[in-house]
Amino acid sequence: MENYTKKFLIKMPQYLGDYDDPSIRNMKAAKWIAEATYAFCDDMDYKVKLYPNEKSAAILESEGDTFGFEVLAEITGNDFYSDKAITERGGKILTLEVERRWLVKIPDNIGDFPYHTIEQAYLAAKGSAPESGLQGRIRRWDDKFIYTEKARTGSSAVRIENEREITENEYNEYKKHTILNTVKKKRYIIPYGGLEFEFDIFENTVESGYAIMEAELPDESVKVTLPDFIEVVAEVTEDSYYTNRNFASMDKIRLIKQGV
Repeated sequence: MENYTKKFLIKMPQYLGDYDDPSIRNMKAAKWIAEATYAFCDDMDYKVKLYPNEKSAAILESEGDTFGFEVLAEITGNDFYSDKAITERGGKILTLEVERRWLVKIPDNIGDFPYHTIEQAYLAAKGSAPESGLQGRIRRWDDKFIYTEKARTGSSAVRIENEREITENEYNEYKKHTILNTVKKKRYIIPYGGLEFEFDIFENTVESGYAIMEAELPDESVKVTLPDFIEVVAEVTEDSYYTNRNFASMDKIRLIKQGV
């Protein structure tokens, strides 16, 4: 079958991981379907697309069955994962975000740093379940408007994050379909130790004097030196309580939870 009705983002199958391996190119029923795309078809029941600059994920097309592949999200009808869009990104399917997160106290000198005004809200997850599907988010960042899709990976510190700038009209239209509450905050930018720390002070919190600080990393192995003028209460990278989406579920944001 050449045209399938469903499309899934899947973790790269181990046996297909080496795009350049001649044995893969010679697999039964394998064929090139485009200059930048490779497909392996099994009895014509499904198609797995691999792209030359993507080693972490692939795209599965089928009539709905996932055939035991590890599904990250259903992406049927999502133009971000079209052959054209992936080719324009140089053959990359995913943009991975690697970050760590801390619950911190607000220092006296926070006003010395530049900040951005942010509001963000969430749309229903795409796919069969919120925990495995792509989560849509809209964000107003000062005077810019951004649509983002995120999904979890096997690591708490690493997530799929694909985003694009949208118009104010698009933002307002998306806002009609959001779930939960809108999260509002000021994000201070603190350069330190070769990294850029993002220091979020939220509106509508139960407690005062606390914030969430994040650092985006090139990879998980990078050693992080925290700003020496900031008092850390706890690292919360592994704790799903300390996510903006969870904060959006609260009528009043509680930054201190029991046991911290």
